[in-house]
Amino acid sequence: MQVPAPKTEITSRKPFADYIGREYRVVGSVSALAWNDFPDKDKLLSISLMSPPLVRNRYVSYSKPLKPGQTVRIVSAWRSLTLDGFIYKYGVRLPGAGLPEEIATTMKVNAHGVPDPLVYEPIEK
Repeated sequence: MQVPAPKTEITSRKPFADYIGREYRVVGSVSALAWNDFPDKDKLLSISLMSPPLVRNRYVSYSKPLKPGQTVRIVSAWRSLTLDGFIYKYGVRLPGAGLPEEIATTMKVNAHGVPDPLVYEPIEK
């Protein structure tokens, strides 16, 4: 999907800056969807963490369910302007999930920067 404006990094902006470096545990149903550069389905562009219902179309190379307990580490924050308004996403790392680390992985969050509490539980340190 093309967006009307390029994405903007908002890692240092409040409230998103407060979440950078935090780790969460997967406690709900979530899958990693690998988005391709159709018609080249082998060229992955990005990976999105999504809860059901999932997207299934020619732009999705594969969908991999994450195991309960999988760690998700927030490393950056991004905002995109779409026709429906702003979309906020965190850049994340998933150690040991078996996903290609060189491909950008994101998860959507609300405008307050809070990951979905039905899917992600904070890991207290």
